[in-house]
Amino acid sequence: MGQPTIELVGPADLARARVALVVTEAVDQGAARMVKAIERDGIPRVVMVASRFDEAGVLTTVAAGVTNFMRRSEATAARLTEVIRQADSSGCQLPEGLLKKAASVDPPVVAEAVMDTDFDAGGRRSATLTVCLSTREAEVMRLVADGYDTGDIADQLAYSESTIKGVLAKVMSRLEARNRCHAVAVAVRQGLI
Repeated sequence: MGQPTIELVGPADLARARVALVVTEAVDQGAARMVKAIERDGIPRVVMVASRFDEAGVLTTVAAGVTNFMRRSEATAARLTEVIRQADSSGCQLPEGLLKKAASVDPPVVAEAVMDTDFDAGGRRSATLTVCLSTREAEVMRLVADGYDTGDIADQLAYSESTIKGVLAKVMSRLEARNRCHAVAVAVRQGLI
């Protein structure tokens, strides 16, 4: 790309990658599976460039972890650079209408989201997606991150083990985490704990 601030890394250097760029013909289930694989590799942000978008595909890929979208026809070197930088510095930048639609489907793709509306450099309206944790949920997740098991957490916070299990189940569902370790990783990446 000829941009000194953006370094392309190969498979051997994935630990250094902060943004993945996925170029695809259509935003669909296959693209969503690719995004989930990228997240498993530890890359926290995914920019998707596609020729065709449909509502169901966009919602599916947002749920999988896409943080930014771009039409292939708009993908000039300068615009790609701008979107990659936005993804790296700001996290999720999706159109406000998409966030509202994602929050309104049943079951919600985006649960308990906070939408802060901004205007980007081009004067277009965008929104930042942030999943929030309650004080109790954040305390539980911090203790999980510190290596405590369910019984220890229940003792420290003076709750029953079933309450702690319920809190963890809700948080894991909201963060779309596969297990406790993954939930902690997502919470840390998103600055929730």
